[in-house]
Amino acid sequence: MLNPHHEYAEKAAVHWAHEYGLDRTPAAVQRLTDMQCGMFSALWCPRSDREGAVILAKWIIWLFLWDDIFDDGPLGRDPAAFADALDQVDRAVVDSPGRLDDTLTFPLARALADLWRDFHACASDNVRRRFPVSFRMYLRAMAAETRNRAAEAVPDLDSYLRLRRVCGATRSSIDMIEGLQGVDVPDMLRHSLYGELRAFASELWLWSNDTFTVRKDLHYRNPHNLVLVLRETRGLSLQDAADQAGHMVEQRLRDFVRVAERLRELVDLPEDPHCRAKEPVLRGVRMLEEGISGYFRWQETTLRYRRTSGFLTP
Repeated sequence: MLNPHHEYAEKAAVHWAHEYGLDRTPAAVQRLTDMQCGMFSALWCPRSDREGAVILAKWIIWLFLWDDIFDDGPLGRDPAAFADALDQVDRAVVDSPGRLDDTLTFPLARALADLWRDFHACASDNVRRRFPVSFRMYLRAMAAETRNRAAEAVPDLDSYLRLRRVCGATRSSIDMIEGLQGVDVPDMLRHSLYGELRAFASELWLWSNDTFTVRKDLHYRNPHNLVLVLRETRGLSLQDAADQAGHMVEQRLRDFVRVAERLRELVDLPEDPHCRAKEPVLRGVRMLEEGISGYFRWQETTLRYRRTSGFLTP
C-alpha cells in the first residue's frame, strides 16, 4: 500500500526542516534529499490521513538527521557533547506541550518540540503517555553507543542485539505509527504476544537496515552494525558476515509470521484476553505487516542506502 499524500508530505516536511534550520549544511541537504521522507512515510504508514503523513515525514527527517550527527559525525564520539545535546532534546518532549521553550537553542531540539506538539494534539491519551517513555529509552541507548564509539569498541553479539532493539528508535516510531493510524492495543496485551510482534518488527527493520548500511558504517568507522559485529566476534569475512545477518533476518521474518498467525487465532477464542481487544489487535497486526513491507520497499530504493561515494560528514 502507498499513502496518496506522499508528495504533499515531502514538500511540507522539507519546508518545516528549512524553517527550523535543519538544512544549513551541505551534509544535511544531501541527507534530506537522499532519505525521501514523503515516500518513506507513505510506505511505512499507508493508512494515515494527510496531516498524519506530514507528521511522520517530519519524524523521519528529525530521526535521521539526529541519528546521523552521532552515527556519522564527530559528536557521536564525544560523550560530553552528546550529553549537552541530549539534555535539550530530552526537554523538548514534555507532558503538556505548548509554546516553544526559549531555552531550547539546539535546532533539532526546537524542531522536535514543534513536532511533538503536533503529534500530541492528534494522539490518544495512551499514545501520549507511551511515546515519551519509548523515546527516552532510545536516548539512553544512544548514550551507550556514544561511549562505545569514543572507545572504538565493537560490542559482543548479545550486547549489540540488546542495545540495537532500543537504539534505533523503532519503539517510539511504532508508538507514532499506532497513534497516526488509530491503533490502541491495551497495556496488558502490549507485554504479551503483541509486544513480541512489535519487537520482531523492530528487529526486522534494524537488522535488515544494518545490511544496507555496511558501506556507510565502514566509511564513518561506526562499529554499531550487525554485519560488522558478526565479522569481529566470529572472525568472518565481510561477505560471510553479511550472509549470516541475512539469515538472521529471514529467521526473524518467519518468527514474525508465526506470531501474527497465532494472534489472529487467539482473538477468536473467548477465553483468551486477546479476544476482548480483537479489533485493536487485528489492526495492530495489519499495521506491523504493512510497516514491514513498506519499510523493505523504501530501503531497497532510497538514495540514502544506494549512495556509493561522496558521503558528506554532518
